[in-house]
Amino acid sequence: MNVSNQRRADHERSSIQEAALRPRTMASPSTSTDARRVLLVRGGALTPYSGLGGAHSALVEHHRAGRFPGLTVLSTLEYPEQSSAFARLRHRWSKHPRTVRRFCRRHMGPEDVIHITDQEQAHLVPARSPGRPKVVVTVHDVFHLYPREVNVPILKGGVHVRDDAVQVGDASPGLARRVDLSKLRSGLRRADLLVCDSEHTRRMCVEAFPGVKAITVPLGLETQRYAPTEGRPKNTKFNLLYVGSDDPRKRLRFLVELLRSASDDLKGSSVLHVAGDQSKETQALLGGLDMEVVVHPRLDDEAMMKLRHTADALLFPSAAEGFGYPPVESMASGCPVLCSDLPAHNELMPEGTCLQAGDLDAWSIALAEHHTAWTLSQHHVADERLMEHAKRFSSEAFVENMAAAYRSL
Repeated sequence: MNVSNQRRADHERSSIQEAALRPRTMASPSTSTDARRVLLVRGGALTPYSGLGGAHSALVEHHRAGRFPGLTVLSTLEYPEQSSAFARLRHRWSKHPRTVRRFCRRHMGPEDVIHITDQEQAHLVPARSPGRPKVVVTVHDVFHLYPREVNVPILKGGVHVRDDAVQVGDASPGLARRVDLSKLRSGLRRADLLVCDSEHTRRMCVEAFPGVKAITVPLGLETQRYAPTEGRPKNTKFNLLYVGSDDPRKRLRFLVELLRSASDDLKGSSVLHVAGDQSKETQALLGGLDMEVVVHPRLDDEAMMKLRHTADALLFPSAAEGFGYPPVESMASGCPVLCSDLPAHNELMPEGTCLQAGDLDAWSIALAEHHTAWTLSQHHVADERLMEHAKRFSSEAFVENMAAAYRSL
């Protein structure tokens, strides 16, 4: 075991030992004067810069900062990411579930709470029993649990020209993954509460798991951290921003088609910034655009924030999102967003601002309007209305809604 892994293991053991000083058997519930205790659980430790990892890290920080009155963190159970497929499967299906069960049996009572922080770890939900702690699972999306095809009609000049079938989730997983997905679905059925990032995901959970209570708690941002400084000069070029991978559901190909049809004036005076890992095929596709394109495979927080603050518009044509951080982050930065009217990211946008996902004319008109506004402007001005709207998805709003979810157990 290397030094960092040893330290992680030591930390987990010390957390368990500390909890053991306050023993509580499965048969001995907490009293009304006790703070309700929460065990936060995930599988392999993910970087906080990933979507799932970031949501987990934010929740842990809220708990450690004492932002949930009447609740105290008992411990956080996770394990270092494993390098080999065998080790990953062994930890996922055997070692970690056993660790969670043992911890619950030794240190938790029926009024305590296990919070599994994403649906990909739902197999860790212990079997139902009279003395089991309450179990919450955060469900960010059900893409792989219930893969589907989203049909996007493409319109040009008001005429239907084709249908784009966009695959959301893996429709053909291998044998091990099929077994894994079955375990996840079974685990979700054993939960007491499913906390969903969006209303769309909540409705899908209600349909898939009718015996389990499901509520909506949108994720939150430290929105004030995204606020730009005043007095920025106008960009020398019209800055467009795309944030995401080359996953088909992100619909980067539609974006390329849109930009190819733009006016020569717009293309000649614009630069497209693409933030996210892209395949060689996608980079070749972007290279075929008759305009300046800059691909940023990896960016730290500071560089990504600079891109948001200098962008004149975010282009977000995605066919499906569990939540959709980029639109909220851009709005919190005062950056206009061109967003497809599809779930669940359409729940984040101001009323009436989303665009029909496949209407090329609607997207072209919206893009041209923002380009004209840039052309006529003297300074780069943040949209304060969007910044105010983004506060609906602040960390404070998330904590308030999540606290209500815990109280509902």
